[in-house]
Amino acid sequence: MSLPEMYTLDVDKDNKIYFEVSGKKDGIPVFFVHGGPGGHCRSEHHSLFNPEIFKSVIFDQRGCGKSTPYRSLSGNNTANLVEDIEKIRDFLKLKKFLIIGGSWGATLALKYALKYPKNISAILLRSVFLGTMNEIDWAFIEGPKIFAPKLFESFSSNANYAKDLISKYYEEICVKNSKIHSWIWHDYERILSQINPDNSMFEEKKKIEERIGLPNSPFMELHYIKNNFFMDDNEILNNASKLKNIPGYIIQGRYDLICPPVNAYNLSQKWTSSKLTIVNTAGHSSSDEGIMENMQLSLEKLIKAT
Repeated sequence: MSLPEMYTLDVDKDNKIYFEVSGKKDGIPVFFVHGGPGGHCRSEHHSLFNPEIFKSVIFDQRGCGKSTPYRSLSGNNTANLVEDIEKIRDFLKLKKFLIIGGSWGATLALKYALKYPKNISAILLRSVFLGTMNEIDWAFIEGPKIFAPKLFESFSSNANYAKDLISKYYEEICVKNSKIHSWIWHDYERILSQINPDNSMFEEKKKIEERIGLPNSPFMELHYIKNNFFMDDNEILNNASKLKNIPGYIIQGRYDLICPPVNAYNLSQKWTSSKLTIVNTAGHSSSDEGIMENMQLSLEKLIKAT
């Protein structure tokens, strides 16, 4: 298998975006949008796409992965991330493409499709996140209280039982650059995202302190949370009917504690040309049983539809 082509693209005076192109030169163009905010693309993301059929594009969002500067907040907002996708499309001289995203990647895929519907041939989503504060309150506060009470108690105690836990973590992570709080937030989300996590509680603080570096996702996520994801409330759902001419599939784990199925259901009701599949063996993680199999099946159906 040939190595992917690797590029960096100046998207504004402060930011360079890293992206890769792999697969068939004249294949069906597909963009894979990573999650987070604060995640990064990985070469194995190309493996979702048959290189004899697809021309796959993966990229690191602003401040993420190999995009520079790392952890940059300059112009780091939802509208600019959408424009960065458009700049990559324009650079590669692609007319239409299929867009795929999970969780925060699903948010950006939807936002791009709403702004540039004529550029999108089809959409494939996993674990729908709609960028609302209600979802954040559920994922980090109300859901864990019910489904992981001991973990939630520890998460709260590490923030001195602050009345507004998310604001407290924002202060510790984004203002004070706290290593402990950064890793606690990171591990909290990871544990909640897996249907059968290896460890359902945090490590001892001493072990956490021995870790190297800081995770990027807590820093970026809290920047976006603080700014309401730079969107109006329910912005995506309120506009989802505009996607009616774009075919799409939504793959959703029934036991997803981060992005619960009601998000995917509500979206599918407004986006009438989409088909929703609920996977009974999965939570939030793409590695949970049944998620990738259903993604592959949906891709095959979209090839036929487009």
